[in-house]
Amino acid sequence: MPGPKVKCKVNTCNHWMNGDLCSAGNIDIMHEEEGKMAQNPEQTQCKTFYARRGLANLLGSLDNVNWGGLLSNTFLPGGELYPSVTCIVNTCTYWAEGNHCKAEKIDVVGVNADESQDTNCYTFKRKS
Repeated sequence: MPGPKVKCKVNTCNHWMNGDLCSAGNIDIMHEEEGKMAQNPEQTQCKTFYARRGLANLLGSLDNVNWGGLLSNTFLPGGELYPSVTCIVNTCTYWAEGNHCKAEKIDVVGVNADESQDTNCYTFKRKS
């Protein structure tokens, strides 16, 4: 089962691609504060974030790349990439058993982020 369509506006991440695509094979959405579940989008984060700076960060992010999607999108622009999404934010309406995300698409934001805490899942909607 493909993951949700991911629109990523974290332009400082190694996985970010033109068109606000994510080249990661899997992204992890987590709550921002240890031991405290998110109540709003600002309390979530994309833990897969790797700052686009230095060789060490680039090498550290290579074990989580959707190589097929990355290559096809590089040579045939306009396609979509669908990373799998692991979400442990069980206070979200779209959280499903097994830490899956059942949203059709998610928006991850964090323009000019320096670390994962500077990113947020704006699709988060608190369970009623």
